[in-house]
Amino acid sequence: MNFDQNKAFSYLEKLTSNFKDRFGGSGNEKKAAGYIRRHFAACGLKSQFQYFPVKTYLGRKKKLIITRPALGEIDCELVGLAANTPPRGVEAEIVFVNTGEEEYLSPSLKGKILLLTGGVPYKRYDAVMKIRPAGIVTIEWEVKKPPVRIEIMPEWKTKWGAVPILRITHESGYRLLRNKAKRARMIVDFAERKVKSLNVIAELKGSEKPEEIVVIGGHYDTSPGIPGASDNAGGTALVMELARVFAKKGSKRTLRFVAWGSEELGLRGSIFYAQSLKTADKKSKKKKSFVKTGGKTGLDKHRLCVNLDVHGVLIGGNEALILGTHDLAASVRLLAKEMGPAFAVREEVYSSDGTPFSEAGVPSISFARSGGTTTYLHTPMDDISHLDASMLGMHGRFIEAWLERYVTQAVSFPFERSVPDDLKKKIKEYFNERLGLPLE
Repeated sequence: MNFDQNKAFSYLEKLTSNFKDRFGGSGNEKKAAGYIRRHFAACGLKSQFQYFPVKTYLGRKKKLIITRPALGEIDCELVGLAANTPPRGVEAEIVFVNTGEEEYLSPSLKGKILLLTGGVPYKRYDAVMKIRPAGIVTIEWEVKKPPVRIEIMPEWKTKWGAVPILRITHESGYRLLRNKAKRARMIVDFAERKVKSLNVIAELKGSEKPEEIVVIGGHYDTSPGIPGASDNAGGTALVMELARVFAKKGSKRTLRFVAWGSEELGLRGSIFYAQSLKTADKKSKKKKSFVKTGGKTGLDKHRLCVNLDVHGVLIGGNEALILGTHDLAASVRLLAKEMGPAFAVREEVYSSDGTPFSEAGVPSISFARSGGTTTYLHTPMDDISHLDASMLGMHGRFIEAWLERYVTQAVSFPFERSVPDDLKKKIKEYFNERLGLPLE
């Protein structure tokens, strides 16, 4: 029983066609979760849903109209969970502030619409909000790319407030600057909702060391209204096919195959899973009876997380990002040299579902294939036309071989359950300064 790239591609096709809009908390996310769980059941695996709360949104209206000079309406996308305008919108002077860094900002910009390039990351968000602009319009860095469909973290809004934000193409930004746009009107309307999202968890119990748990996961949700083919129907398809393969082959250790929900809303599914383990761990280790018995908590039993996010593009490069000891990185380098394909292996944070595990002390490895058309992530152009079954097969066969050698058949688990201090520092910086979600 080996990895079948055609089966994997069929899962991908189903996810992108039947459940095109799998946005966190949506009806299609729940339908996709049901499809994935039925697949796990067909593989003979016991599975369950893990529900968790999320704040999500439904976009209803977005407009950007340049009123002086009269350039008319510009195609745009709203940034969810930021702020709405009044029904008639807000109209104000529009001012180009380059990248929006502090050097370009001043109190004189209060009440104006800021036009900037590349979005407003968390590390600059507070400085921009302190000015109290009327709104923000961000220009995409890449040419010939639709404006991405993203949102701010609700925690940012709670801490610093929010203003209406729209995104436009690079070409539209160029047009505004060349025509010396002076005044604009923004209309933003979305409905904010508190709902439930869900992880899909299937387990293959280990035949010899069931207390050693390895998680193999990928997120199945998308940004609003898009197919999410490479991000991350491709990764989900890999998880589904690996579940089928190892359900037949068996494993000495327990494997948990997980489809994460609401990754695009801020890694919410994996954060909920990992933080639940941390909370239970702390409670258990405060009990005198636990200390005397020297037992292991659920968190202690988790030895590794294998994360699969962004997969299947025909033209791209292979990456493995490691949050663990040097041996973990070396294992990928050595096997890649032995059997191919080539992987760029780095000991670095990857903005995906493996990182919450490593924040909790569990090493993680994230496999990805990026480049070329992955520039279209979070846009309607992230569709199946850019993907190919052979690329799923290339990664799937490698990950199958890697898991078989180092996880499912190893006599002793080869990787220390440790995250080095330099990587812990990077993880903390990622959550505190990039994602804006401090977990401590």
